[in-house]
Amino acid sequence: MTASSTQQTRTRAPVQIARVALPVPIDRLYSYRVPDSFQTWVRPGRRVIVPFGKRKLAGVVIEEGSEADLAKFKARDLIDVDVQLPPLSQELLELTRWVATYYMCAWGEALRAALPPGSASASSRTRVQTVAMIDFNEEGPEVLPRGERQRAIIEQLRIWHMAEETPVPQRRVLAECGGTAATIKRLAEMGFLFVEQEERDRFLEERRAVEASDRPTLHAGQEQAVAAIQGSIEDNRFETFLLHGVTGSGKTEVYLRVLEEVRRRGQTAIVLVPEISLTPQTVRRFRARFGDEVAVLHSRMGDGERYDAWRGIGEGRYPIVIGPRSAILAPLANPALIIVDEEHESSYKQFDPAPRYHARDVAVMRAAKNNAACILGSATPSLESLSNAREGKYTLLEMPERVPVAGKPARLPHIRIVDLRNEPALRLSNDALSQPLLDGIADRAGKGEQTILLLNRRGFAPVMECVDCGWVPECPDCSVSMVYHKPLHHLRCHYCGITQPPPRVCPTCDGKELAFQGSGTQRLEAELTARLPDVRVLRMDLDTTAKKGSHHDILEQFGNGDADVLLGTQMVAKGLDFEKVTLVGIIRAEAGLQLPDIRAEERAFQLLTQVAGRAGRADLEGEVILQCLDPGHPIIQFALKHDYAGFAHYALATRAILNYPPTGRLVSILFSGPDDQATRTTAEKFRRLIDNHLTDVDRLGPSPAFIHRLKNRYRHQVLLKIPQGVPASRIREGLGKAENALGSLPQSTRMTIDVDPAGLV
Repeated sequence: MTASSTQQTRTRAPVQIARVALPVPIDRLYSYRVPDSFQTWVRPGRRVIVPFGKRKLAGVVIEEGSEADLAKFKARDLIDVDVQLPPLSQELLELTRWVATYYMCAWGEALRAALPPGSASASSRTRVQTVAMIDFNEEGPEVLPRGERQRAIIEQLRIWHMAEETPVPQRRVLAECGGTAATIKRLAEMGFLFVEQEERDRFLEERRAVEASDRPTLHAGQEQAVAAIQGSIEDNRFETFLLHGVTGSGKTEVYLRVLEEVRRRGQTAIVLVPEISLTPQTVRRFRARFGDEVAVLHSRMGDGERYDAWRGIGEGRYPIVIGPRSAILAPLANPALIIVDEEHESSYKQFDPAPRYHARDVAVMRAAKNNAACILGSATPSLESLSNAREGKYTLLEMPERVPVAGKPARLPHIRIVDLRNEPALRLSNDALSQPLLDGIADRAGKGEQTILLLNRRGFAPVMECVDCGWVPECPDCSVSMVYHKPLHHLRCHYCGITQPPPRVCPTCDGKELAFQGSGTQRLEAELTARLPDVRVLRMDLDTTAKKGSHHDILEQFGNGDADVLLGTQMVAKGLDFEKVTLVGIIRAEAGLQLPDIRAEERAFQLLTQVAGRAGRADLEGEVILQCLDPGHPIIQFALKHDYAGFAHYALATRAILNYPPTGRLVSILFSGPDDQATRTTAEKFRRLIDNHLTDVDRLGPSPAFIHRLKNRYRHQVLLKIPQGVPASRIREGLGKAENALGSLPQSTRMTIDVDPAGLV
């Protein structure tokens, strides 16, 4: 429903000219005349439909304009105004303006991220839905109609009405009594019942029931953290807290206790989680404490469900919002607390489309604009957050011990290494599970305990290879090899998604022996089932979680004890809390360490530490078996000792030498296009222009990106290393001048500016 289809009126002063931000990569506002019928509806933050060239676009009104704004242009009229969505608040308008400025994109692109899915499209069909509700008329005719179905409907309505269960949805009436919509309409005309259209909340319909939970006793570290954060909330003082607690130290209970104080004061909060896979478990814990006050926002929700949740938040019905990175832009009024759980996770960084924001940093900024407390929680804090805490920008709160069991802190799991260099039979057989790990899994299953296995590689086999000539199938559109997926018997590119059937013979030498090398999660599942047939296995990766609700279903099965082993990719490494998990197996611990990325070692350490922390979180002692080919690698050794301090000292020293974050800042400028040479030439030209306008930063490249061709586009990268003390405004100005001097890009060539990139691969 839009303004053109409603008879409602408003008493606001009429707006005759509106300045609108549009979701196009041009950072300016566009002015439109407002027809008389829309003038009382138009206001800052309102979504509107406007003409843009030959297209129609959905934009957001920023401010009222004047005749002077239209002096140089042919005035065009607004097409429509969306009155179903609550307008964005002034606070969100200012926040998205900051996002656009800092991350160097158009304001309209930043605003697009703050609207429900599909709202940036003028043809969006996501709208408020209504449902017919039927109520019994006590003063209706005394004589029943002759029709059998009509009488059945009236008698059933009478029963529901006496039990105070009316009104009821029309679909329920027809399902239980028979008849059609025409039957209901005729009975309403005869005066036996009332029919009213009631707004349907698709978010409420999909919500799962949760039982209330008890409040555990806090240990000393938790009490100190809660007291410090509550002090900030009571004073309405902006402060960012880095909550560094080892895995199992009870960070979530700290969040819950602080949130209780926020709600006691009648204030609101946002809770960010890094992965959709973590959302079900997090939501369950928060709903067990706060019930129907909790709303969820994430991309696996249906568009209608997410739209209704967004509207409910904007209308003040849900004071607590939980979700991945996009939830930081939820239309919540005046948040007093923002929590970023597992703040180190790279999934908080958006890459495509713009805005390429980091939700953790936006969370800190939003908290600052609202005089709110911001909690960044992690067992393995990012080096940027650790550096900010050491410099006094953040307040460091440490919980070095796990939640006590029987009066004593639970022990961190013992980690032992299986050196794959001493397992030649395992390597030759292409199996993934060493005998010590198999024995450990069988032992746990026999005792009613559980195991988590991490293999951060999905599919059946990463490489299909010709035994005779070494040919490997590559994606026709990307410079990467294709992965074999056994259930669908196809090769798939994990970057562009293209699939093709595996060849029967080698296309290079006609060889008939094509071997599957290495293991993915599918192959690991098959191997485990074959070698331990009595062990019940659940797999959790992108393939098994594609359907809506699949994350919740898999974790619920595992939590209920319906499986002995949960195996998967990094989804199983983060934030999961199952008291019966006493063994964690890591199949290739050194995976990712050789990637040409400044954060490769940091991510590897964090992943190993996080997944190891899933073991022994209750009264049962935990163990981690870590299989690797390079046990002497410093990162493996730091993980072996649970030594975050040693890792941080090692990594920060390396970063300082190279002037990489957090010592300096990075900006990546990526050029992509269908022609390799033309794309490289454009990148080289831009690099020369940067040399003229940004002489106080280090300029690297252009060089081919690690994945040189992606989706049939060649990619070349220029990297800026920005020393401390160079203001962000200076970088924006210099890049703006270089971009203006570059002029129009060659046809189909694209330039992407990524501020503070999470990775360079």
